[in-house]
Amino acid sequence: MIRLGLLSFSDGRDRVHAGLAPDIAEHEARIVRLLEATGEILLTPAGTIVHSNASARREARRLAALQLDGFIFNIPVFAFPNFVVLAAQLIGRAPFLLLGPHDPRYPGLTGLLAAAGALHQIDIGHERLWIDLQDPEAPRRLLSFARAARVASRLRGQVYGLIGGRSIGMYTGAAASDLWARQFGIDVDHVDQSEVVRQAALIADGDVAHAKSWLQARVQAIAFDGAQLTPEKWDFQIRCYLALKQIVARQGFDFAGIKCHYEMSEFHVVQCVSAAFMNDPYDWDGPKEPVPLACEADSDGALTMRLLQMVSRSPACLLDLRFHDPAHGVYVMPNCGAAPTWFAARSADPAENLSRVRVVPSISKYAGGGAHLQFVFAPGELTLARLTRSPAGYRMFIARGETVALEPHEVVGSGPNWPHAFVRLNVPPDALVQTLQANHLHAAAGDWRTELVTLCRLLDVRPIVVGADGSVTSET
Repeated sequence: MIRLGLLSFSDGRDRVHAGLAPDIAEHEARIVRLLEATGEILLTPAGTIVHSNASARREARRLAALQLDGFIFNIPVFAFPNFVVLAAQLIGRAPFLLLGPHDPRYPGLTGLLAAAGALHQIDIGHERLWIDLQDPEAPRRLLSFARAARVASRLRGQVYGLIGGRSIGMYTGAAASDLWARQFGIDVDHVDQSEVVRQAALIADGDVAHAKSWLQARVQAIAFDGAQLTPEKWDFQIRCYLALKQIVARQGFDFAGIKCHYEMSEFHVVQCVSAAFMNDPYDWDGPKEPVPLACEADSDGALTMRLLQMVSRSPACLLDLRFHDPAHGVYVMPNCGAAPTWFAARSADPAENLSRVRVVPSISKYAGGGAHLQFVFAPGELTLARLTRSPAGYRMFIARGETVALEPHEVVGSGPNWPHAFVRLNVPPDALVQTLQANHLHAAAGDWRTELVTLCRLLDVRPIVVGADGSVTSET
């Protein structure tokens, strides 16, 4: 559940407040009913309507002590702006929304803008919404804020596990640990890839046998070739996943990245099994919470995946932007590793997803060998996103797309060994090349663009949004 606090604000004169209080209370009650009806939000109202400096301090401190995900400031009248400022200063870093319910009897819009302007002057970030609570869209718009607030507040204090270091020279994947700590409240912790190898040797044989049996019964095929993919390499790949799973649990990592190229892919095995099942909501031990894992130690990619996963409450993935097939009108987006098998059918039943997955030999340029998990993403709506940074700060590319069911051999630019998403986007390649600042994109099922734009504002990230007509807009 998303836990929000609700403070309502009024006039600072006792006699005026007394006349306004019944209508303010009615607006508050309507907000409570509206939000609790969503089934996603648990609302805690203040004990009284704020109408003095003392009540602003008292109620803000009381609700701040509950460590809520965010706050809604209800301003249906011309409430004194200094009360809003006092409350905002005392709730700490928690995201909050200034909500002005439509009521033509009162100058609530004036009150909303007076409070918002005061906060802007003293550089206190916030969201604003002036809305008719009777509008059928009102619950969705409030829920978008609530979901974004939950992610922004719960992101602080999380730990990212960087296993290895920068992979194949990619600047866009390197972690900025000081920036992450300052802007997002995330700690970056390092583990060497040798720890995966060491821990893999300690995995019990019975655990490996159980995993292999479970997979053998569910995947479409395991194509051993006696060279790149042998039973011994398949065994070691599973050991690496189980070792990584233990490391993540032991270190308390909320999300992670693993280098793979080239120490692991050149001298041991590729880490595709780990990348798939860490991101999956299940493995042979049963249902589990996905831990977003980016291959090639793509740290900004891993953070993008974590945000997508937290917003959507579903798996996220890492994809290469590899080619555009004009005949089919799709972008070819494969990647050797970090695509959870859940995307093969988008099913809650692992067997349904895995029945579409082939375990195939890794491509020959990875001398260590091992398996790739080959499948095509099932058709459906996607939200695509990517965090990138420059001297101007962080920005996030955001777009809606849909996956199309095609066979890799039908599509120009695809390959037979990797997971593939064939994605339709309403943006031409020339525009995408100019807009995107990384070679990786990330996706989650569904349309989460509104939540991501709100989340960007809460995190001081500039959203770059691709519109339905292919236009690209940016908020400053």
